[in-house]
Amino acid sequence: MLRGFSVSNFKSFRDTQSISMVASKITRHKDHVANIDGRKILKSGLIFGANAGGKSNLIEAISFSRDVIIAGLDSVNLVKKHFRISEDSFMEPGVFEYNIISNGKEYSYGIAISYSKREIISEWLIRIDKNGKEFTIFNRNVDYAGNSSVETDVEKSTKSPSMRLHVYYDDYGEFISPALRKKTMLSDIASRSNNQSGILSEIIHIYEWFLNIIILFPESKYNLINELASDNIKRQFFQEILSYFDTGIESISGQQRAMDFDKILAELPAEQAEQIKIKISNEASEHPITFRIGDQVVILRKDCDGNIIYNKLVLNHGNENDPFEYADESDGTKRLFDLVPLLYKNNEPQVIIIDEIDRSLHTNLSTKFFQLFFELTGGVNSQLIATTHDSNLMDLDLLRQDEIWFVERSDDHSSKLYSLNKFKARFDKVVKNDYLIGRYGAIPIFNGNFSPEVEALSEE
Repeated sequence: MLRGFSVSNFKSFRDTQSISMVASKITRHKDHVANIDGRKILKSGLIFGANAGGKSNLIEAISFSRDVIIAGLDSVNLVKKHFRISEDSFMEPGVFEYNIISNGKEYSYGIAISYSKREIISEWLIRIDKNGKEFTIFNRNVDYAGNSSVETDVEKSTKSPSMRLHVYYDDYGEFISPALRKKTMLSDIASRSNNQSGILSEIIHIYEWFLNIIILFPESKYNLINELASDNIKRQFFQEILSYFDTGIESISGQQRAMDFDKILAELPAEQAEQIKIKISNEASEHPITFRIGDQVVILRKDCDGNIIYNKLVLNHGNENDPFEYADESDGTKRLFDLVPLLYKNNEPQVIIIDEIDRSLHTNLSTKFFQLFFELTGGVNSQLIATTHDSNLMDLDLLRQDEIWFVERSDDHSSKLYSLNKFKARFDKVVKNDYLIGRYGAIPIFNGNFSPEVEALSEE
């Protein structure tokens, strides 16, 4: 689970800003708190703020740093990612720090990147016990002269895991290669080691924690829609959820469709298109294969007549003889298709982060989605963190005070992040009303009166 996240010098975040998922002493909504060996961690966080306040930048900071952690600096675009309002920020590091709990243990993991040198200049992984005592698994730094070094509390011994770990650390020492300056030690060690014991297993688990984060942006799409029809259990789950949300969908099924390669490959040269068709046909003869069409992935198979076929999802709105396709659905229903899969694997711990969870959804539906999340993940250490413009979700019957956060743009155009909990709001307070009149900040401020002078068009 995520215990906290901090960021500085990334987009609108200049100074270090942090979000904490540590539960306060609030006693309401006890099912919103996971107890992990005495550590009380919130299962949700909802972030409010005005347009251009920095909400999306917070989600982007998590997504950006996660990509760097997993795949290195060559996997991201560093252009204009620093705090551009200050001319000095390009020469300052961007810093991203996660406080996480994995396998019941708490860790601090972070990276600092140089925008100007395009390299990782600091990286640390520290285990923290329940008394706050720290054990440094590794602390990698690059000094002003470009010299790299690694510090660790792991004793060097002849035992295999320790010996191998120190060999890895040596690669990030004085003679570090240019390629490794762009990679994280976390991903490098996890990918090179298949040893699941000792410190190495901890490093692998932390790396897998980052691999398993789910991040959705407004444009994110669930790309296995057409395969729902071939999974009876999943199809039934979707049917029940979509009916519960009053979408008008009575049932979901699939139709076998022949793949129209001529249409899909029409923009390619004829010879190249033919080669692709032959390759797919040969592979599909041996086993089903995946094929991407736009933002969707389909499973291609060969039928008994040798035709390449795939499942096409169809939706019954009350007339089985004239079913709807996914493209016929409203934006809100399409958004549900993107969100419902997050509720499907409700028995598996997940960290889910969503930008604009309320996009195209009625406020009552957004509320029900949160309620379902808590119901379906009871007893499971999953988290849902999201941004929203929907002030109706700022309801203390739905959320705890410490689950509500704000992002506000300051006079210097930097973003500030803070919790509703600091305002000591009573549990019976209608906090939405106080928010809309500006008590908590993070709302649009309109500059004076707007009264444009309009010149009448002369008629000729």
